[in-house]
Amino acid sequence: MTEIEVRSRARIELVDVTSEVAASLARFEPGATLCHVFVPHTTAAVVVNEAADPDVARDLAAAYRAIVPEIPFAHAEGNSDSHLLATLLGSSVTIPIEEGRLALGTWQGIFLVELDGPRRRRLRVSAI
Repeated sequence: MTEIEVRSRARIELVDVTSEVAASLARFEPGATLCHVFVPHTTAAVVVNEAADPDVARDLAAAYRAIVPEIPFAHAEGNSDSHLLATLLGSSVTIPIEEGRLALGTWQGIFLVELDGPRRRRLRVSAI
């Protein structure tokens, strides 16, 4: 397993980490067929989505803000909306590896989804 450090700049932001995840594959034994990316934080997520047009990431961030209504959460830190969104989006993705490279679709990329930033986050990458 290897770790990637990611810095976010906004409360809700999608950070493209595709190139960092792809570069981490060189650290693993040849022959792996799956890449697993996990975010060990309760107010962040990891997703695969379109990486060709940056407007998609901005649109998704705006949609995430709109999904959770303003309700009186009990959690004293004031970030229950971030916890809820992290639960809905998920803490990991698995991508096939073909010939030592990520087998993503033409427009796909891997994103850390920051939901309570700005912060410094870690992603754990494993090859199976």
